[in-house]
Amino acid sequence: MTPERCRFFRRQLGWSQEALAEKATLSVSAVRAFELGRGSSRGYVPGSIRRAFEAVGIRMDSDEAPRIATAD
Repeated sequence: MTPERCRFFRRQLGWSQEALAEKATLSVSAVRAFELGRGSSRGYVPGSIRRAFEAVGIRMDSDEAPRIATAD
């Protein structure tokens, strides 16, 4: 998860930073810092953000290419 991808997905979903923070069980300041590139790109913050997006059907390949999950 990169800050750019985070902002992109959040905006596509119509989520505020506050909404993402709630869904990812993070503080708003952690989301804000990550999106500004002030947080680590490794560790629990990007992982929590990624899981919040995956919970609503957004999937990312290893190269960070986004895709929407579909039922097979």
